[in-house]
Amino acid sequence: MIASMTRREFIILSGITLATAGGPLEAVAALVASPSTSFGGPTPNDKFYITSYGGTPAVDANIWRLRITGLVKQPIILSYQDIRAMTPVRETLTLECISNPSNGDAISNANWTGVKLAPILERAGVKGKAVYAAMRGADGYYTGVAVDEIMRKENFLPYLMNGVPLPPAHGFPVRIFIPGKYGQKQPKWLTEIRFVDSKFIGYWEGRGWSNSAWRKVNSVFFSPRLPGSFFDIFERAVPAKAPVDIVGWALAGPSGIRRVQVSTDDGKSWHDASRASNATPYVWTIWKYRFAPAAPGDFQVRVRATSGDGVTQPVSDPQRGSGMSGQPTMTLRITAV
Repeated sequence: MIASMTRREFIILSGITLATAGGPLEAVAALVASPSTSFGGPTPNDKFYITSYGGTPAVDANIWRLRITGLVKQPIILSYQDIRAMTPVRETLTLECISNPSNGDAISNANWTGVKLAPILERAGVKGKAVYAAMRGADGYYTGVAVDEIMRKENFLPYLMNGVPLPPAHGFPVRIFIPGKYGQKQPKWLTEIRFVDSKFIGYWEGRGWSNSAWRKVNSVFFSPRLPGSFFDIFERAVPAKAPVDIVGWALAGPSGIRRVQVSTDDGKSWHDASRASNATPYVWTIWKYRFAPAAPGDFQVRVRATSGDGVTQPVSDPQRGSGMSGQPTMTLRITAV
């Protein structure tokens, strides 16, 4: 059963409570500030969203070890130095929290450097009776995925984030990436991958969250957005002068994004947005639609993205533990044309 307040909502509500109870008002403004104007580029490490099971553990890279154990022919223990000595791979990937709501900001993009996971697992020799891979982090968090999912060639173990060692809050010294899944299935501070002969239910999964956690098709407005003053929290209309470029991102699972459409009349009619091409479905697709109304006024803007396998964002999608995919909406107030 899912609690009435999601993990992400708790984090946001806690931040607002702390700020309004005596902290600087800028802390609240940051929650609604416009995102970076370099739409779609790497998110700076200090701006990258954080959702964690608990606090950030203090991990000494000199004594940290990753253990590949359980139903394997040859258990493997790797040090940080072992991993850094392997052939590196570099990937640009977008990470999203399963609690990210419609038009939410629990999503970020970065350039990662690490090592491929499949060759390591092949060296360990996963036994045929293995069903699940149970993963654990230094913070005590645990989750699991089916064997065929942990063996995907896309999976890797990053140790650099935007060119520097993973910041402590983002999993130093090593984390795991299983592209296409929500962050819930990609533990930070990874210390163990243990192969077992039955389904392994993780921490959040045991509390009602999705056990598959494949990312749903989703989209968000980058711009225009409210400028970010404290009082904008209570304002619903976003001001702009026409013509205005409405810009955002769209993202799905392994099938990628096929189409993005924008409506400026609350869904009565739809128009195709232009999309930037991506070399991989695991990076958000940046879209743009130029809106040039004939007269000022308020316009109800909606976005709907369609994934490569034909799933289109519904009008609404309440959180039931498997992510949210409802169409983002915005009241756009055109002040001049």
